[in-house]
Amino acid sequence: MEIKNINIMDLAYFFWVSLFTVFYVYVAYPALLWLWGQRHPLPQYESTELPSISIMISAYNEERYIEKKIHNALSVDYPKERMRVIVISDGSTDKTLEIANSFDDDRLKVIEVTDRKGKSNALNQGFRHATGDILVFTDANVFFDEAAIQALVKPFSDVNCGAVSGCVELVALGSGEPLGEGAYMRYERFIQSYESRLCTMVGIDGGMFAIRREYVTEVPENIILDDFYLAMRAIANNARIIYEPKATANELVPASVSQEFRRKIRIAAGGFQVIRYIEFLKQPHKNIKATLFFVSHKLLRWLSPFFLITLFVVSTLLAEDILFSVFLWLQIMLYGLALVGAVFPQLRGRTLVYIPYYFVAMNAAFFLGFWKHLLGLQKATWNRVDR
Repeated sequence: MEIKNINIMDLAYFFWVSLFTVFYVYVAYPALLWLWGQRHPLPQYESTELPSISIMISAYNEERYIEKKIHNALSVDYPKERMRVIVISDGSTDKTLEIANSFDDDRLKVIEVTDRKGKSNALNQGFRHATGDILVFTDANVFFDEAAIQALVKPFSDVNCGAVSGCVELVALGSGEPLGEGAYMRYERFIQSYESRLCTMVGIDGGMFAIRREYVTEVPENIILDDFYLAMRAIANNARIIYEPKATANELVPASVSQEFRRKIRIAAGGFQVIRYIEFLKQPHKNIKATLFFVSHKLLRWLSPFFLITLFVVSTLLAEDILFSVFLWLQIMLYGLALVGAVFPQLRGRTLVYIPYYFVAMNAAFFLGFWKHLLGLQKATWNRVDR
């Protein structure tokens, strides 16, 4: 039996492969990590002499937060003689540069980039002034807890540690919309913690992370996700990326899925862009765990929209079959609830509405990010989000 010359068995095959992939990415992979991780104890790090650090802050039009950010960075519990704070103003047109230059502290270096080419270019100029053995990267709207930096650098006592990602808690501002990204990050941190325990994380939290200076190379100016690129450089040097939950900070963000949506588009476009720079993917047999984690955690998730589209199309074509009809109606319910969340913001506070709404919105962002990358429409320069 055929539908427009397409064999039903072939359609069913695509359906089951897509269903299995979506289930694996969002449910089975985290569960397998958890089971695998039960046989691996949490790592313990030795207390050693604190390394010298350079805290890198790249800012574009951050006059609202830059003063508080610099105060925060200079006041962390860390030996003054072993730290330096470097602020790079990437073509700011507000008072960011003026405020940064108003500080009188020998530990602070302010760099003005007049020719705005994007964050990667700004960081490359900042690297020339970085003297620390460890570089700590952070954003202007991320505020460290007092002991965060000491906790962040402690895993470097392990010679196999190349980079460390901290735990950045999101603090909602503005609207009363539920912070879906907060729930998403809790899910992400669960996965990251077990990847770290078993081998290595395959990403980084750009809000607060540290990397050995020796692994930092100049970032290509067209790179959208400079943090992701740098993290992959650590793995390329056969080092691990470790998740350290005791290195805590707060990030002030809007509680708005629409703004998260735009950011996810950029992240997806940047993720696809960085793939060609990832050395271990070119020789996966040399780092099997990192390759498995990357494909399961990153690549398949970014491609999930295409599997979801396949599920819906095939379910529609085979709806005469009771099994596929059930799956079709389940999908209609999912997208219907997501539509309700989009049309009626006041209902997003209900879990039954918000989870489908957030899930669909983020997969739509991945879909658009893929095409933006393919068509070269995503720029490396970034604009400050209105918080």
